[in-house]
Amino acid sequence: MSRPSIAGAISLVVAAPLVIVGTLVSPTISDEAADQVSALTAHRSAMIVGQTLSSIALVLLLGGTIWLALMVAPRSPKLALTGVILGVLGDLVVLFEGGIRSTFASVVGSADATSATTVVDRIGSSAAASGLEPLSLLGDIGLLLLGIAAVRVGLPRWAAASLALGALVEGVGFATSTKAVVVIGFALVFVGAVTAARTVASTAATTEIARPFERVAI
Repeated sequence: MSRPSIAGAISLVVAAPLVIVGTLVSPTISDEAADQVSALTAHRSAMIVGQTLSSIALVLLLGGTIWLALMVAPRSPKLALTGVILGVLGDLVVLFEGGIRSTFASVVGSADATSATTVVDRIGSSAAASGLEPLSLLGDIGLLLLGIAAVRVGLPRWAAASLALGALVEGVGFATSTKAVVVIGFALVFVGAVTAARTVASTAATTEIARPFERVAI
C-alpha cells in the first residue's frame, strides 16, 4: 500500500476511539445552554480537551471517509460517490458546530452564569446553528452507504452491519445527549472500520482498487 492509502486507513480506524475518549472526558454532551455553561464553569479543562479530541477525530474521519470511498469506487461507483458526498458534508457540518461550541468557553470565562447562558443559548439557536443541525445526520448516512459499498470488495456483511448500526446508534446518542449510547455507537463503528481497513487494504494489494492511491503516490 502507498503512504496516502496507509494514512487513509489509519484515519478511518483512529477516528472512532478518539471520539469515544472525547465523549468520556467531556462532562456533558448536551446542547442545552445551561448544561454547557455549568460544565464549562466547573470543568473547563475537561470540556476543552473533549471538544478538541472530537474535532481531531472529525478531521480524521473526513480523511478516512474519502479513503474508503476511493478504495471501493471501482467496484461500486454510485454508492461510493453518494456515500462520500453525504459523509463529507455531514462531517463538515458537525465540525462547524464544534467550532461554534468552542466559542462557549470564552463566553463563560468573560460573563456571569446567567449572562453566559443567555449568550450561549442565542448562539446555539441562531439560524446558522439550528438550520444546519439536521444535516449532521448526512455523515451517518454516508458512512452507512460506504459500508454497503465495501461489501462488494470483500467486507464481511457483519462488519458492514457494524458500521451501519454504529453510525445510526451514535447519531441517536448525540441527539439524546446520552454518553453511553454514543460510546456504544462508536465502538461498533470502530469494529467495522478496523475490519473494513484490513479487508479493503488486502484486496487493494492484488486488484485495481489500489490504483487511485498509486497515482497519488507518484
